[in-house]
Formats: sequence, C-alpha cells, structure tokens
Amino acid sequence: MIMRWIGAMGLCVLFTLGSSTAGHGKDINLGWSGIGSWTTLPYVVANERGYFNREGLNVRLITFRGTNLMLTALLANELDYATILPFLTGASARGLPVKILAAVTKSSSYVILSRPEIDSVKGLRGKKVGINSFGSSADYAAYARLSRSGLDPNKDVTILPIGGGTPERFAALVSGTVDATVVTSPAEYQAEKHGLRVLMSASELGELVRIPITGVGATFRKIERDPDEIVRLLRALRLSTQYMLQNPEFSVGLFQRVMRMDALLADKLFKLYRDQYNPELSLPDNIVEDLLAVGTFRLKERPKTAATVQSVRDWSFAEKARR
Repeated sequence: MIMRWIGAMGLCVLFTLGSSTAGHGKDINLGWSGIGSWTTLPYVVANERGYFNREGLNVRLITFRGTNLMLTALLANELDYATILPFLTGASARGLPVKILAAVTKSSSYVILSRPEIDSVKGLRGKKVGINSFGSSADYAAYARLSRSGLDPNKDVTILPIGGGTPERFAALVSGTVDATVVTSPAEYQAEKHGLRVLMSASELGELVRIPITGVGATFRKIERDPDEIVRLLRALRLSTQYMLQNPEFSVGLFQRVMRMDALLADKLFKLYRDQYNPELSLPDNIVEDLLAVGTFRLKERPKTAATVQSVRDWSFAEKARR
C-alpha cells in the first residue's frame, strides 16, 4: 500500500488539492517533487480545476524528497506514475522497465548561486558546491558548467549532495555549509536579500544544459495494462497547460499564490516561462538525448547495450491526447 511510503523516514508526503468533484473516479498515485516550482503548476491546475476528475481520475500527488525512493515505489507498483524525467530516462537506460511518456515543460530553470566573495565559476576551485544527489539533473548542470569553465568537477571542487529540494540547498548556501549551489528559479530573486551572488542565470545555464525536468513516466507493466488511462491523464495535463497559457491573469495569480511572491514578480516570471510550457507533451529527439546524458553521466559501468532515444520514450500516448 502507498501508505507505507507516506512519511517513511520523512521522505515523502501526500499532497491533496481542492476540487469540486474530488473523490470520484479511479484513484491514481502520482509521485512528484512537490509544489512550489513553475514546472509543476500544470498538475496543480489539473487537480484544482477538475481536469483529472473529468477524465475519471482521482489523482493523489505524493511528494518525494528523494528520486531513488520515488523510483522504488514506482517499480513496486505503489505509484502509478512518476514525474522526474532525467531520473526516469537514466533508469530506462540502465535497463529498468520504465519509459517517459510526456513532458509538461520544454526546459528547466536552473540557476547557480554562490557566496558573495565568489565572482566567477572559476572562483569555485577548492570550494564546495551543493546539489540534491549524485546523478541528478542539478548534479549534471553543475558538472557541465564546471567542466565548460575549465575545472575538473571530480578534483577541483567538492560536490556535496544535500538532499531535498531548492529550499534545502538555498539554506545550506546561506548558512555557509556550501560555497555555491544549483537551485531552480525563482530562488535567484531571494539571493540578493541574503547577500548572495547569481553566478549563472537561468537563461545562461539554459544555453548549455537543456533539461526538461517534469513530465510523466511509467513502468512497462502500467503501459501494457492501462493505455487508455495514460491518455486520459495526459489529456488532463494538456488541457490544464492550455488553460494556463490562455488565461495569463489566472496564471499570474497562481504563480503569486503557489510560489508565494508579489504580483509584480509573478507577472515577470510567468512572462519569462510561459513559452517553456509544453502542451504538445512530446520532445524533439535531441532533447531526449540530453536527458539520456543526464541519466547516465555518473554511471561507473556503461550498459552492455547502449540505450537509444526510441528505447526510453514513447510519445504515442501524447499523440492520442492531442486528438
């Protein structure tokens, strides 16, 4: 039962959202990284505005503080779906029976923040850089940026896994536990208040690292047993994303409420990220190749059979959801 995972070691929590028709339809357990990021807002809208319920689905959003635990729950059939695309792609590349089925965003919004005395990426030599976990998309973003700046991430810096999400890494930077960290936007707007420096903005890092983080993935067993359910789930996410794009005033208010920011900043961020939402739900193959790179760059032993783009993704359900 999914309740075995809820609250286990404080690593996952059940998150429920209001809906006028909540409780109707088939119960679905969906693992996600939690509320508070612009990338997860389509799930919030689909639940709050009843798009899931209209498709006959009662979706329970379960927040996991670690991707390994989320994957374990997915493979144990305790979860129906998971949302962390880079991790799922890496699992598929390692031969585990999972595939990515949709992407609700076209990119991520990673930012590198540092202590104020560090004025460049090269200035991180000999310093500690905080990430969530080894092999994660945040780890890959740090690794790629450090390498591009002429540093050896394995020798010139100490990459320190902190766990949790952006709030935990931001707190570690403020406290001095680490000298720099990779976080998701809009954390950079809080950086100045704490005397921190933005080493790499989201747009700068996005030119180097194209990593859509949030979407939908499932096991082979789920794909075989419930294809119609998958289409309905994706159709709900597509409609919620379209609603956000077609109703900017609503979306600005959503940014303000969910991400706890003032109206001016909410308006600025929605305009910045609106084109990165992905109602088409599929991705070009070159972006999937980037996801494969994220999922495999830390592997000590490469799989005997190299993973292909076609082996890790299946857009057929997204195509049906668009009809």
